[in-house]
Amino acid sequence: MAGAAIAAAPRAFAGEPAVVFDALGEMRTVYTPQLVEEILASGTRAIAVTVTDPKVEADKSLAQTNADLDAYDRYYDGLPAQFIRTLRAADVDRAQAERKIAVFYNLQNSTPVEADLGQIAVLRARGVTSIQLTYNDLNRSGAGCFVDVDPGITDFGREMVARLEAERVLVDLSHGGMKTIAGAVAASKRPLIISHTACQALRDHRRNTTDENIRAVAQKGGLVGITQIRTFLTRERRNNTRFYFDHIDHAVKVAGIDHVCIGSDRDHRVIPDTAEELKILLQEEGAQIQPDDWPLYLDGMNGPRRMDVVRDELRKRRYSQAQIDKLMGNNVRRLYRDVIG
Repeated sequence: MAGAAIAAAPRAFAGEPAVVFDALGEMRTVYTPQLVEEILASGTRAIAVTVTDPKVEADKSLAQTNADLDAYDRYYDGLPAQFIRTLRAADVDRAQAERKIAVFYNLQNSTPVEADLGQIAVLRARGVTSIQLTYNDLNRSGAGCFVDVDPGITDFGREMVARLEAERVLVDLSHGGMKTIAGAVAASKRPLIISHTACQALRDHRRNTTDENIRAVAQKGGLVGITQIRTFLTRERRNNTRFYFDHIDHAVKVAGIDHVCIGSDRDHRVIPDTAEELKILLQEEGAQIQPDDWPLYLDGMNGPRRMDVVRDELRKRRYSQAQIDKLMGNNVRRLYRDVIG
């Protein structure tokens, strides 16, 4: 299903690239204004940010989510010259016009609203515009990708999808098991997103998505975001940047240019390749990650200007400027306009 035409975006500032809308990325509250300036210089004007740890126990997850939303609100509101905290897709145009970053909130697990689906509307009012159906494990909606036997989407999961759509919250299927993803797509009435994944056909990793599910999401008018996490793209630890673009090429071949985007899931800081950094990562992620997964980043894409690398390589691969603009921002901007308003 081809994407609908979108209105022309505001002109970029002189000497700066067109809009980048990262479908799922990091924007940590420790980022300094100087680092944010470098992110802005790479063309980033919108980003969906995960606001709480999806591994928090279900019965504690709503309280943790609200506490984390408070912290993120304070951070973004404290930097009004650089950020716009928003619920509206139209604010991406405003962010481009004002050289700011429009921030949308994402939850990478639906556990905070399992006990009361009425909380979806409450969180939506607080700025949560996308919610992932599952994380890596089982929840009431279905199975994550770490589950050995995926039973598929549950009846409650179908109810969850319907309520999210009714509240104009984008359904995110990242981290889902393949059967659960397929069931959610079948149950949906509106476009969905797999905001950060890679192509299982190129790398047989449990976090990656089959061509069948990539195609199904596209046929519903949705998007598949290709992650910049090295582990999901290739086993190669060095000289590996090309693999990222191989996954983009493959997704475009399967889904079409209107249904692929960037969902980096990456830090914007320069992360040193040290034992200390690996130790920090293992403490943060626990059993979700192994020492062999290090480093997470790709060569040349470790820092705030990595979107420049993406843009340059897409040009080398002979994508037109209009196609590059779709992949780097316009596709997500269209989806947010159509789903969240």
